Amino acid sequence: MNDREKFLFDLQGFLKVEGFLSADEVRAFNDAFDANSESRVDDPNHHPEGNTYGPKRRGMFTGMLTWDQPHCQPFRDLLAHPKSIPYLNTLFGRGWKMDHAPFMLTGGRGTEGLVIHGSTSRHFDDAQYYIYRNGQMRCGMIVCQFQLTDVNEGDGGLCVVPGSHKANFPATEQIRRWEQDQQVVYNVPCKAGDLVIFNEATLHGTLPWTAEHERRSLLYRYSPRTLHFAGGTYHVSQPDWVSELTEAQQAVLEPPYIYNRPLINDDGSVERPRRG
Repeated sequence: MNDREKFLFDLQGFLKVEGFLSADEVRAFNDAFDANSESRVDDPNHHPEGNTYGPKRRGMFTGMLTWDQPHCQPFRDLLAHPKSIPYLNTLFGRGWKMDHAPFMLTGGRGTEGLVIHGSTSRHFDDAQYYIYRNGQMRCGMIVCQFQLTDVNEGDGGLCVVPGSHKANFPATEQIRRWEQDQQVVYNVPCKAGDLVIFNEATLHGTLPWTAEHERRSLLYRYSPRTLHFAGGTYHVSQPDWVSELTEAQQAVLEPPYIYNRPLINDDGSVERPRRG
């Protein structure tokens, strides 16, 4: 993570990394979704009130890590992608983990958005936070959103309120519903293959999709090694298919703990420090 990227993330609470995925990687993800189109379900997150409403429900895909080969492989490779490791090590320190299973959000023209949310309050939120101390940034859960189709200005999709990860007062309901002060909300334009990394504390949401082409946004969420944000289950004893993963990919799926935890270095190697 270079000095420019550190400055922008600290300032904005999000960072766009252009061209993170190659054209071949984007194609492999899209081919996998096309081959598993029957797995699409309605996104359970649904807020009919406010200007983020749209007449069509958002689609969602989950369970990609266990799809049949070759379609599961791109998603497994992304768990500890060589290009993402330095970003995660900078924002968390070594020892981060996947918070909950990856998923993809999709929909065509007229698809609803999602009310703007985050953690803006003077009270410390131990799962959604941003701090800077002694030259280091540290975050609660962060989201890596990989765009698999273009997002042009005004298309909708991911939106953020830049700088809100440092806000001291809660956002009003009118702002969260995109009904007032719309100018503070930024709809992040991207090309297919771009990555947007944002802090869960940063106010973010989804604007209704207006483009003719389909939205495809793939989300991977990571947390510090001792935290788990999203409830539900995570594996203390790993399922059989995890043995097919690399050492670094297996480390990402470890539950939250600190003692003897496998740590992923920037070069993708793994070490397990021991404490006596």
